[in-house]
Amino acid sequence: MLVLAGDVGGTKTALAMAEVGSRSLRFLRTRRYRSREWPDLGSILDDFLAKETVTPRAAVFGVAGPVRGGRAKVTRLPWSIEEGALAARLRPAHVVAINDFVAAALGLSRLAPRRISVLLPGRPDPRGPIGLIGAGTGLGQAALVRGAERPSVLPSEGGHVDFGPRDEREDGLVRFLRRRYGRAARDRILSGEGIGDLYDFLAVGRRRATPPALARALAHGDRAAVISRFALVGRDPVCREALSLFASIYGSEAANVALQYQATGGIFLAGGIAPKILPVLRQTVFRESFRRKPPMEEFLANIPVRVVLDPRLPLLGAAGEAYRIAIETTRRRSKTTFRRRSR
Repeated sequence: MLVLAGDVGGTKTALAMAEVGSRSLRFLRTRRYRSREWPDLGSILDDFLAKETVTPRAAVFGVAGPVRGGRAKVTRLPWSIEEGALAARLRPAHVVAINDFVAAALGLSRLAPRRISVLLPGRPDPRGPIGLIGAGTGLGQAALVRGAERPSVLPSEGGHVDFGPRDEREDGLVRFLRRRYGRAARDRILSGEGIGDLYDFLAVGRRRATPPALARALAHGDRAAVISRFALVGRDPVCREALSLFASIYGSEAANVALQYQATGGIFLAGGIAPKILPVLRQTVFRESFRRKPPMEEFLANIPVRVVLDPRLPLLGAAGEAYRIAIETTRRRSKTTFRRRSR
């Protein structure tokens, strides 16, 4: 069955045409767009579908933001998304918008094992809830609860919750973020922009001017990518400290998700940042932050933490959900037609 899947975010929007069956999923064509270069999702859809001759049976879009009543507002873009307006472009396709981390959670079952890296081993409960957290343009969270027929996903905007400092240094970080933004939310730290803010906070504290080589790199590249690169190769001690602090806070927040949902099935780190900084996440700072939550150390020691290496995770979930919706819609129509004929 041909379906359309979308992953709509503040930095990029990915679309995919997929052939999906009950036990198979194959992407026929995918394309990524820089979101801010387009006025809305409809314009991107028109471009992507310009040469398509076959209409997908259903379309599901994972959106970085809350979704209510078939409408969504992308958190970091001036885009409003309405299922009805998109359906008018895709008719007769059935169109549904869901939160992007709901899509990601639904994609876990279709993820190839080789696209997962184990950070912390544990003893997962095969029937327990699974927690999902991911730092990227922002911070996404969700929980997947496995049921008798199919799993359900609890959406979350927990990334926008206030950050809770754990020590004096993080007290200072909160003051720094309040001065800069007026509020210290979790996704102000656990995001691409957050890596830059952590560097600035530490550099100000050390009263240290940015070294020339780093300053040149920052002037011509993405700040988070540059800081991470200098940290990973050991070229700058403040960059290295900033990434270590990022990993420590990431570990603590992953544990918060595990505790909030009693995620005995495990924690998955999704989003674009974790795969790029795996060497730092494998250091003791992440593990210690994840497990140091008295009196819940023993509970957390049993929960495995894994990193998703496949950036297509939300597309996998959206495509699978589009297939499910198309099948259910067909069944409902068949039942309605049968009842009418029976009369």
